[in-house]
Amino acid sequence: MFAEFWLPLLVKALATASLVVAASVLSERLGPIWGALITSLPISVGPAYVFLTLKHDTGFVAASALSSCAANAATGLFLIVYGLRAPKLPVWNSLGLAIAIWFAASLAIQAVDWTPLSASVMNILVYGAGFALLRRDRTAMAPKGRLRKGRWFELPVRAVAVATFVVTIVLASSALGSKATGIATVFPLSFTCLLAILQARLGGHATALLASTALRSMLGFGAALLLLHLTIQPLGAVAGLSLALMMSVGWSAGLLVQRAWTVSRRLPVEV
Repeated sequence: MFAEFWLPLLVKALATASLVVAASVLSERLGPIWGALITSLPISVGPAYVFLTLKHDTGFVAASALSSCAANAATGLFLIVYGLRAPKLPVWNSLGLAIAIWFAASLAIQAVDWTPLSASVMNILVYGAGFALLRRDRTAMAPKGRLRKGRWFELPVRAVAVATFVVTIVLASSALGSKATGIATVFPLSFTCLLAILQARLGGHATALLASTALRSMLGFGAALLLLHLTIQPLGAVAGLSLALMMSVGWSAGLLVQRAWTVSRRLPVEV
């Protein structure tokens, strides 16, 4: 019982909490761009797919990866809506609207039988629209003023709060049935927790920058899920998961290299 249910739940809660805490600290010290890149890494979703490969065959995991790739478009809509509203609305208003849009999009996406081509096209359209809508002056979106020095207990409190939120979502979805569980699996928990923490400390303009940057990272995450779908059956679970991880990490690393090159040439940063 522990190995089948509580161990995956514990790993997901700890991974998500660690990810959000690390991303929030980097965002506060180095800027929202770092927080976006860290949060986009498959630190919490990756273990979930490892447990799936241990419990199901590669055909099941391939189908799940394709479904997750399609649902990645809903996460793009979440980031777009939040990025547009965060500078104008309080944190729970902007997050609440983004979450509502995510749920509506996810329900619509789950009703469709996706192919690799159709899932790819939908992601490209959604994220392409997001790049255009959130293109703005990055300097104006930087956090204003200096942050107060954090207290020693703030990081542990953040970790406990995020882990509790993850456990609550997973337990509630399990009680509601398989469809709710499927939705909860790809719910952008890390982004929701991170944005809720940071908007109160950095302001809506900075977290809108984080959402804008995360769009580029999450497009690569969708590509990694598509790669997992295409490779796990012909190459096996280990090779498929490894290639997907390399794709996700390599994409984020490429964005950092692009940003460093752009800054070195003193061009406007488009990250």
